[in-house]
Amino acid sequence: MGPLRRTAAVVFAGDARAWKTAVAVAVPLVALVAFHALSPRFYYTGTDSVDATTYLETPARTPLCTPADLELPPGTAAVRLQARSPTRARPPLRLALRVNGRTTYSTLPPLRVQGRHRLSNADFPIPETPARPAVQIASLCVEGGEALEWAGASMPAVNPQSAIVGGAPQPSQVAIWFLPPAGSRRSYVQQAGAVFRRAALFRPGIVGAWTYPVLLFLVLPAIAILAVRCLALALARAQWSARRAGAWLLAIAAVNFACWALITPAFQSPDEVDHFAYVQSVVERGEGPSDSPATPFERWSDAESLALGVTDFMTDHELAGTSLPWTQRAMALYRAADAAQHPAADNGGGYSTSAAHGPLYYLAVAPGYLLARHGTVFAQLTLTRFCSALLGALAALFAFLIARELAPGRPWLAVLAGLLVAYQPMYGFISGSVNNDVGVNALAAACAFLLIRLLRRGLTVPWGLLTGATLIALPLAKGTGLSLYPVAALALLAALWRHHSRADLNGWVALALGAVLMDELSVHVLSSLQPPAAKNGLSAIGSNTSAAGYALRHVPEFLSYLWQVFLPRLPGMAPHFAMSTPGYTIFVQRGWGAFGWYDILYAPWMYVAILIGMLLVIPLGALAARREWAWIRGNWIEALTVIAIPVAVIAGFEAAYYSPGVQTVIPTFGRYAFPAIAPLAVLVVGVLHAFGRRPMLYCGVALLVGMIALSYLSQVLVLTSFYA
Repeated sequence: MGPLRRTAAVVFAGDARAWKTAVAVAVPLVALVAFHALSPRFYYTGTDSVDATTYLETPARTPLCTPADLELPPGTAAVRLQARSPTRARPPLRLALRVNGRTTYSTLPPLRVQGRHRLSNADFPIPETPARPAVQIASLCVEGGEALEWAGASMPAVNPQSAIVGGAPQPSQVAIWFLPPAGSRRSYVQQAGAVFRRAALFRPGIVGAWTYPVLLFLVLPAIAILAVRCLALALARAQWSARRAGAWLLAIAAVNFACWALITPAFQSPDEVDHFAYVQSVVERGEGPSDSPATPFERWSDAESLALGVTDFMTDHELAGTSLPWTQRAMALYRAADAAQHPAADNGGGYSTSAAHGPLYYLAVAPGYLLARHGTVFAQLTLTRFCSALLGALAALFAFLIARELAPGRPWLAVLAGLLVAYQPMYGFISGSVNNDVGVNALAAACAFLLIRLLRRGLTVPWGLLTGATLIALPLAKGTGLSLYPVAALALLAALWRHHSRADLNGWVALALGAVLMDELSVHVLSSLQPPAAKNGLSAIGSNTSAAGYALRHVPEFLSYLWQVFLPRLPGMAPHFAMSTPGYTIFVQRGWGAFGWYDILYAPWMYVAILIGMLLVIPLGALAARREWAWIRGNWIEALTVIAIPVAVIAGFEAAYYSPGVQTVIPTFGRYAFPAIAPLAVLVVGVLHAFGRRPMLYCGVALLVGMIALSYLSQVLVLTSFYA
């Protein structure tokens, strides 16, 4: 056998059926991704990185101007602003664009505006800008013959980038888009070089344009092959220890999440600005952020504020249609300001929503910050994200361990469960960011495993200590962990019923001791880092229980609310939502593909396909239970525990956000269900039994390949949405 064949035999080891199925499923999916990447589409040459979140009013014949720091990209043939007219007749408009001391004028005739909001794009044609230089510095003024409102974003105060109305700076900026010549289209492949260069900005110094083709065309495909190999080896029942399999699963998940950390732009994930500030405050000041608005500290340190300012965070998040600063000039300005100002990193930690949480997650990811402490904020953020990715990967490991505990004779089911967690796209996105959801997700997955293990094996002293400590740590990481407590209480009672001999006593004493020790640790060691509402485990439990207090005091109304999350309102029910399908938004859109600040979405048909798959789980689960009734009858407590955890988690966070009246904005997000992701993955693997024990092998491999493709497509989507 030649070297090439030997290498292929090693790489593609395991059950041949897994590889054949993987190839059969992967070929059309790869073709779909390639079609997506090769399809020509409309594009912007650039924007000023301002979201259209508010409107700046201008009186008739009064110019709205920008400062002279507008970056005009090459290849621009039109300048777009968005106007809102007081009537359906938009007046004539005039633009003056000043570049290199020369002024270009462009006019638009009156326009009949359609739609109830009376919005219209004002696309002013200009002479196409040359390919060189990479950017030209410009300013513009626009005015109409009548009063108008222009789309833009508000700011806390006037600053050097403020829009100017009638000569007076405003606490706002105007949204501007730069367009190529009419009819121009480009595919993502044609823009790849520019995308990679832009993505490398505002990263650690070692990251360059080379990083992203390496990730997309080497690292991610390599771990995808490793994932299938793990499953193929497990199917072949190779001499492969559970410890080794778990290590590979942990590595695959951690690398995938680390790729997310490098793909997602700085601070472009939910609440990351405040979670990073918490980490920074813990490391730099030895204290958590303030939980009171009356604090001498600013919300963010000078160092973080500079980073947020140069990336236009305040005017470019939570809405699609704009882009981050793309130019080397912006990066050079940041480096110059950082070198000149030496901004302080220890004067942040003022009041923010993250202050309500305990410090466990932030301490766990602090080593990443410490490694880059003397680097830029972007280096600190990236290495902190890497630590978060490793924590997030623990949920994949615990999903593997839960399934292995339940079906020790079928190791491939455990491997598949872990890989499904590793490739869930929203879970990967969150795990590759700085967010304490990652900490509670890992602890909740660990708790689920410990409960299942306790039910099946009883307690030893080490496992008892670990179980007790984990139970108390859950609400210290985040209040959503408290949702597991009702299930944990029932599981502990069932375990006590099963394992109550004299030999079990030491294990139960160790469980209580572990809980006490964790509570004492929080009181005597972590107290300076925690808000008063979470000074110790017991007070954190009380604080988080009170968050759901209204729902607990109004159970019938809350049950009606919960019904309307998932199903149409029945006659006689008071309405709780202004929208008709909150469950679809929460669990399908926000649970699978709503990246950035929930503004980067899949195509609508993809959500429909995901919804169909989610709905099919119910009848398939019933069929699987019927086929495997003998197993369920012998393991009914474990089965109920696995089912009850996601139910409890969902009911718990919905109870915490429940309020009377009609909700006009959906307050919950699919990621709040991720404390149950490990049991959910085990349930999905169990549902495969509906197809029969032999066909389920092919279904499991196909499901894994589909999840890998969805995760990869999601990473491409995020990269291109921000940088193309």
